[in-house]
Amino acid sequence: MYPKLVEFMEHCCVSRKYFFTVWKCGASDCKICDPPRLPVDVFSQLHNFPDPVPGDGEHYREFSEVFGTETTEEYCPSFSAKQKATLANSHGIQFSPSAQTAKTVKQTVTCIDCEKPRVIYSATKLGGQENAILTKILGLYQYSCGSELQELMPENPERAPRISALLEKVFVKSNLSCATPVEVPYYSSGVFPPVCFHCGTQNTETEDGQYPMCPACVSLKLLPPLKRKNVQAMRANRGKKQKK
Repeated sequence: MYPKLVEFMEHCCVSRKYFFTVWKCGASDCKICDPPRLPVDVFSQLHNFPDPVPGDGEHYREFSEVFGTETTEEYCPSFSAKQKATLANSHGIQFSPSAQTAKTVKQTVTCIDCEKPRVIYSATKLGGQENAILTKILGLYQYSCGSELQELMPENPERAPRISALLEKVFVKSNLSCATPVEVPYYSSGVFPPVCFHCGTQNTETEDGQYPMCPACVSLKLLPPLKRKNVQAMRANRGKKQKK
């Protein structure tokens, strides 16, 4: 639709999980971007941001070591091999992420990209102190869809035993992406405020038999999200009509 914009973004922009950069090519005769206004010796020291690159042990290499080198997203924590497998196959939780296991925590974590609330699940009910610790941890965490709470596990679990024990109990689905609607247990648990099924905003309209939708998503003519019992009823009615 906008060929010049697409051409500019492909030529001058780098989009990654953790950053987005715009960087001129530096060629004086380029017909896509203007020549840089910085002195040549200064401009030549500028580069795109590097992706995380593994170093010794479980640590990543220093920024100064990889700045100016070609890197890829393959080593980003949220793109790890384990998560790629769970994204393709399952939610990555050893128990069923349901309304019941959502009630045991009664907390969500919000994606910094799509701003949808993602349900936190636990097979056992959290105590008051555990919930307080989880709230503090989430306040320091920049979560994005597809990540796991276990990324926050201390390097030395013995020095933070309560945090380590808690992170062995609580989970978010690892097969979520920003395109994934709000999870059904968010609504069926009955412990969270209503938000739009498609985008997660709190300005919602609710009709019988449907999950909430905001006016913006309604205006975009997105399909109304029907609750499971209503989907089953629709299928039953279709079956009756076909028999007739």
